[in-house]
Amino acid sequence: MERNHIEHISQLAPEVRGKIMLFGHWLGEKEIPDPYKKSEEAFVSVFNIIQQSAEGWVSKLSI
Repeated sequence: MERNHIEHISQLAPEVRGKIMLFGHWLGEKEIPDPYKKSEEAFVSVFNIIQQSAEGWVSKLSI
C-alpha cells in the first residue's frame, strides 16, 4: 500500500482515517520499496525492512 491509497480509502470512509497506516510506520514512516522485478538482493533487503517493521509493531502491541 502507498500513501495515495491511504488518501483514497480516507475519502471512501473518513471515519477510518486514524486507523490506516503504512507498515513502514513502525520504522519512523520509512517507505518500503516494491521489489517487483528486482534482483534477489532487493527482495532480501525489502524482507529485512519488513521484518524490522514487524518487530517494531510487535513491541508496540506488547505494552
